[in-house]
Amino acid sequence: MDIKYFKYVLEISECGSINKAAQNLQLSQPNLSVCIKNMESELGFPVFRRNSSGIYLTPEGKLFLKSAQKIVLEMEAISNIPLLFTNKENISISCTYSFDFMNHFIKFKKKNPPKMYEDSFKETGLIQTIRDVIEQRYRMSLFYCFDSVSDTYTQIAKKHNLKLIPIAKDRPLILLASKRHPLSQKKEILFEEIKNYKFIMYENFKFEEWLKILGFQNDNRILYVFDRGGLIDAIRQSMYVTVMMKRFTDTYSEDCVEIPVVNAPSQMNAYLMYHSTYTVNTRERLFIRQLKELFAK
Repeated sequence: MDIKYFKYVLEISECGSINKAAQNLQLSQPNLSVCIKNMESELGFPVFRRNSSGIYLTPEGKLFLKSAQKIVLEMEAISNIPLLFTNKENISISCTYSFDFMNHFIKFKKKNPPKMYEDSFKETGLIQTIRDVIEQRYRMSLFYCFDSVSDTYTQIAKKHNLKLIPIAKDRPLILLASKRHPLSQKKEILFEEIKNYKFIMYENFKFEEWLKILGFQNDNRILYVFDRGGLIDAIRQSMYVTVMMKRFTDTYSEDCVEIPVVNAPSQMNAYLMYHSTYTVNTRERLFIRQLKELFAK
């Protein structure tokens, strides 16, 4: 069966509408409908049903969707294999939201510009950055996590034939707050007090691997954001705070202050992850070495 049928099912399921899916796929609605009917005929069971409120998956269709998602991801991973084994001297990294990672990349890029191919550097949540490497969308993942859950990523690396390289270990925690926040006058914050404050956190970080470690029982009082800009804006303009790994960069903003967290049972580690079969290129090696040196200082 043609891979395009799997993509059609995914798009229709996400849109909940043949018309909308056809627009996104740049197909005519009648053409897409015929394709789905032909696919269902080949499969021998209906994938979609229609009612007055729209289109929905049949029980068979729900099972088909799960398989289709896996097949499309695997096909995309296969198509990306050449990107892992070329002699391109560009950087290809998916990383967790980080002032340190991004600032280092920008400064590195200015001093060591790519010659032929543009660098790829993406900021996203922790879950997605791991997926990006497993699915071979990016060659490397750069992320930080609590040392108490490091074994989780060791197991992920082993399962998917990835290398896990320590970039920084045992980094202390800091609390980031607005200079207008009453906490900004404190020289330090007790770890056990963190759960008492209005807290903001990035979406796409597992509760068990972050908020639960910080002492939160649930995420009912957590404000979630999707990027660093949203995080900083919320902290600067309100009484929200967040916790992160102590940085080596100078400042976030003239409106924010970082306060050392004391009595923390866990500290932060930073790691690099990439496929064991990949040979790191010259610029990537230099980028990684300099990043390690910055954290060491």
